[in-house]
Amino acid sequence: MKAVVAWAMAVAFILSAIPAEAQSRRGRPAPPPREPTPRAPADDDDQAPVAHTEPVILPPQNPLEMSAEVRDRIGSSWTGGPPAPEGALHQIRWFPYFEERKGDYRARILPPVLLEQTRGIHDPTQALYGVPQREDTEGLYGLLYYRRRSLTLDADVVFPAFWRLRSGANHVLVAGPIVHREAPQENDNWLAPLVFEGARADGGYFHSPLLLTTTNWSTDHAFTLVGPYFRSRVDTTVTSGVVPFFFHGDNGHSDGTRNSYTLVPPLFYYHAEDEFAERSITVAGPIVRESTPKREIFDVGPLFFHIKGKPDTGGVDEEHTTLMPFFHYGHSPDQSLFILPGYYRRVSQASDTLLSLIYSHAETRHGSTSLTAVGPILPLYWNYRDRDLGINAWAAFPFLYSSSSPVGHDWLTPLVGHFERVNESHSWWVFPTLTVATDTHGVEVDLHPLVYIGRTDDRSHTVVAPIVWDFASPKSRTTIGFPLFWRFSDAEDDSVTQVAANTLYTQKRVAGGIDWEFHLLPVFSYGQDPTGYFWNVLFGLAGYSRHGSSEQVRAMWIPFDVNTASATAATRATSSVVNPF
Repeated sequence: MKAVVAWAMAVAFILSAIPAEAQSRRGRPAPPPREPTPRAPADDDDQAPVAHTEPVILPPQNPLEMSAEVRDRIGSSWTGGPPAPEGALHQIRWFPYFEERKGDYRARILPPVLLEQTRGIHDPTQALYGVPQREDTEGLYGLLYYRRRSLTLDADVVFPAFWRLRSGANHVLVAGPIVHREAPQENDNWLAPLVFEGARADGGYFHSPLLLTTTNWSTDHAFTLVGPYFRSRVDTTVTSGVVPFFFHGDNGHSDGTRNSYTLVPPLFYYHAEDEFAERSITVAGPIVRESTPKREIFDVGPLFFHIKGKPDTGGVDEEHTTLMPFFHYGHSPDQSLFILPGYYRRVSQASDTLLSLIYSHAETRHGSTSLTAVGPILPLYWNYRDRDLGINAWAAFPFLYSSSSPVGHDWLTPLVGHFERVNESHSWWVFPTLTVATDTHGVEVDLHPLVYIGRTDDRSHTVVAPIVWDFASPKSRTTIGFPLFWRFSDAEDDSVTQVAANTLYTQKRVAGGIDWEFHLLPVFSYGQDPTGYFWNVLFGLAGYSRHGSSEQVRAMWIPFDVNTASATAATRATSSVVNPF
């Protein structure tokens, strides 16, 4: 808008500089400039100046018009609407009628019958100001009828029942529940709330709530719902069904990548195909059949299961059959598996495992490890060997167990056992519950569940349950002789709390020394600290305490201050009051 105002001011300045004669010829073609009159040659010193005429500059047809390129460059806020009306203002007032006119603008008011405004009224003088080339009229008549006529917008509205609107090529007609709209390659027809129908260049829609029907479609998608029936399309993929009885889907590809499925829940039926993966699966109740390029699967759950490989199409030459719970057999190029109740046999290139109720044998890593057992219903003999790690363990139940390896040696009988970790620990077990263990950190002797004695580095413990409990470390120690003796000490602040029968002893470090107390409950108490001491009989029936210069005596549990200096000062003060002379 600022650019428009600047342009108008520049035009006004140019017009003010045009001579009156030139302005009188405004609108006519400018005459060509006159040629200077030829003069006779003269001396150079006597040549007269040649007369020239002023050029005539006419204003542009529409001084406010601006190209799109200029508008984008300067960022004008001009929106293309007509400018404010120009010219003299004329008014007509015949009460209650009022009319106002200015240039191409007119307003008429006759309350409550007429309220009207018009732009673009034919006026030759307005051609310079970019007014509309067609009348633009809008008005309200009788407070119910609204009317608009313009180049791009028409409206006829009888509120609230009738609407007729036009916006460019879009036409809308509303008459109560009836709606009709037309536009290029589009239309809509509604009878609310019964039927809604419309069409577009690439599709359309139809909705009928009473018929439980809705559908919409276009070139790339569509959806239809009629009661329990539905159908959906996205590009070439179509899904349809009748809920909850039937469902079907198909991507519709014809390039070798077709996928489809069918589901019938009441019949427990499902079928799906994948053309690209060459895979299909069918489920009919307990029967399952699946086919892939590598294998065929056929199951009758939960009893029979069968898998067969397809070596001709990239699969493995394998077959597995299971009849629950009686039998299983399967084989592939590198292993086989056979299972019966009480019998298991698995053979592969690196291992061979046989398990039965009487005898079992297993080898792994091409014989590097082996396990042989007689049992397990009645375990008699067990032998395990790992040749790579040097481990050999065997047992003759229930008499002897022995194990040896580079890291240790163990043996166990029903009465005694020994467990050793080379250069680390030794442990002994003696029937029924005695264990003795030593290692690089200490020793432990336990007679479960009564005696536990041990030491680990700088910590120790002794327990004779439930009488003696002693736990010691560099920072604290707890000793209990249940139920008469209890002692707790903390080395960080030299604190001690000890209860022995009816005696109590407490101690802690304070500034200047140790603060300690001894109580023979309930008879006598005595204690000291760096500033004094105290004693009590029967918790204060008689007692005395001194802390620094403060002294206190207790008699019949009543404390009396007996500080000598204080008592003397009090006596002197009393004497001076009684006998001031």
